[in-house]
Amino acid sequence: MFVHLGEWHYVAELLIACNLLALIIAIGSVTQLEELSWLIVLQYMLFTSWIAIGFCVLVTKMQRIFSRLHTLAGILFLCFILLQTLILLTTICMNALMFKFTHSGGIFDISILLSNSLHRMLLGTGIAVLCLRYIYIRDQWMMRRQSELMARVQALQSRIHPHFLFNSLNSVVSLISIDPLKAEQMLIDLSSLFRASLTELKEVSLKEEIDLCRRYLKIEMIRLGERLEVEWRIDADQDLNNIKIPLLTLQPLLENCIHHGVETLAQSSLITILIEVIEQRVNIVLTNPYQKDMQTHQGNGIAMENVKQRLLAYYGRSVHFKMSARHGNFTTLLSYQWRQ
Repeated sequence: MFVHLGEWHYVAELLIACNLLALIIAIGSVTQLEELSWLIVLQYMLFTSWIAIGFCVLVTKMQRIFSRLHTLAGILFLCFILLQTLILLTTICMNALMFKFTHSGGIFDISILLSNSLHRMLLGTGIAVLCLRYIYIRDQWMMRRQSELMARVQALQSRIHPHFLFNSLNSVVSLISIDPLKAEQMLIDLSSLFRASLTELKEVSLKEEIDLCRRYLKIEMIRLGERLEVEWRIDADQDLNNIKIPLLTLQPLLENCIHHGVETLAQSSLITILIEVIEQRVNIVLTNPYQKDMQTHQGNGIAMENVKQRLLAYYGRSVHFKMSARHGNFTTLLSYQWRQ
């Protein structure tokens, strides 16, 4: 099960951490080291390993239920109830087995089943922290793997998309006799864009991503002529070489602005790109004109969802991704906390 859901070394890390916790608690449970036996240590290790694996399996099986809870407090409360229930049932079973094998002729009492239950429930808090850490890392790994796969498919689709490729090549052909140098530069920009779509999708500097977008927009400005205007507003005080962003994050958003905004209008259209960095938080705002009947279609592209998922995989809960349409303008807001 865990082979499909995450990498094996995360499971090994979880079990090692649980066994170390069990060893520490076993040592702390005796007054002198001479009283510590391998049976006590083994009992604690088996208990912590069983609880850890069982809790992870339960949480995995109940993902659909967790998805219906919209608050972190509700999810943590349900996890706490699951964990304590599992610990209580395990304690009862362990105590019943131990009584059967060690006191076969003794008098059975209900209190025997609940012996050490409070102590083990407290122990379960430490196990829960380790388990939740494993689940979080595993989910992040799954999300990143899925988003990278989606991005590669989307990049391949964009690479062979006739709408952009054929029109760009036609523009190059028409420029060869008029302005050979501009045609040559357009081919260089086109090859750079396609090369980026085939490279490994990883974090690059914000400057590299902006340069790639400039190349893309130069191609579109030649193709669309006066119908497309672009305005860049970039915070000049920041060193964009040190700020990271996943490769091919802005370019699909700009392509969305052109395909569903500029190309639907006959008049000249302005795309505005605002980029600012405030206390290691990157804020990017894209604005483009749109037709009212295109509003719903623009926000439902594969590329938009893919960009959002990739950012979530890299930067987690710090990501804000919002789209809105107002007064004939479509605005895409992208914000995340980058890690230095």
